[in-house]
Amino acid sequence: MRCKVITIGMIWVFLFSGCAAIQREKIPAESIFPELKWSLENYAAFVKENMTEINSRYSLEYGPYEFVVETEYGSTVVQSLIDTESVSAIAADWSKYSNPENPDKWAAIYQYLIEEYEYILDPRAWHPVEETIRTKQGDCKSLSLLLMSLLLSAGYDTYAGIANGHMWVAVNGNDQWHILELDQDPERSTIYGIPGFYEDPLYKIHSDRSEKRKRIK
Repeated sequence: MRCKVITIGMIWVFLFSGCAAIQREKIPAESIFPELKWSLENYAAFVKENMTEINSRYSLEYGPYEFVVETEYGSTVVQSLIDTESVSAIAADWSKYSNPENPDKWAAIYQYLIEEYEYILDPRAWHPVEETIRTKQGDCKSLSLLLMSLLLSAGYDTYAGIANGHMWVAVNGNDQWHILELDQDPERSTIYGIPGFYEDPLYKIHSDRSEKRKRIK
């Protein structure tokens, strides 16, 4: 099923490497994520080459995968950073974005994050949702985990996609999957215009499990 990509104003906004070095496989070593390719030109080349590499190595079938990340408190599975309890304190904040133009809760939650949180580049750190709420800023990883926590607390089926050093969120609203992109920088719109970027991420992070595309035998 194809997904609908959502940005404020319902326009396509494609992104730059805001979450480089999200996670690295140890065995076998694979160049799935860039290190520090901050220039638009270099990162655009990386994305194009990396998508070709991923599609040559992996099928479109997903299997179980333990996605472990490093935090300042040590290693943990990424699901431990999803926090539906902490987001209860900001329910009144996002509810004010619910109006006739945003009749769905998921749309109000998404607009709340876009309007009130600052998107920053923070390639290596994985932060708790509680910290993101306190600082009101984060990169694609931090804001995606916060967005997932909010959507789950509102009763939505949601997952985060990860590919090419970037992370975004998908939500099922009205029996249709929507892609919620948190980086709104228009300069990065030239990077992820490659067809298929959002449809088949290398990893899918659900609230209770992680999945990865299976290797082609």
